[in-house]
Amino acid sequence: MGLEFIDRVIKTTLIFAIFATPFLFFYIGYSFGLSVIIGAVWGVLNLLAIKFVILSLVRPGKRNLKFGLLILFFKIPVLYGSGYLLLTWDYLSVGGLLWGFSGILIVSAFKGLSRSILKMDDKINPGENGA
Repeated sequence: MGLEFIDRVIKTTLIFAIFATPFLFFYIGYSFGLSVIIGAVWGVLNLLAIKFVILSLVRPGKRNLKFGLLILFFKIPVLYGSGYLLLTWDYLSVGGLLWGFSGILIVSAFKGLSRSILKMDDKINPGENGA
């Protein structure tokens, strides 16, 4: 699994949240559905920021220290401050926000499990199949 795994998790999380939101609006309530979609977007932004920080500061070769530190200093106060404000806003459902925040974890666990079950990461040589 490489960095494309993170991109697939982000896309799948957003698609799942977009498709689930109308059902949540109708069956549970508008504030819960809105909370789930806002929480999912917040989780995606958090994962993107982590990805950019890792790519800028930790990878071998040429590092982009300015960009990595800019994202890091943006991520901590702005993203976590907005997360705190979202959790303390009375209109949004805390349970819905938590479901949205954990959407990244749920999708990545299912994607990792499916890749493990389907053995998509095993490298198979065409000459070793016994044919």
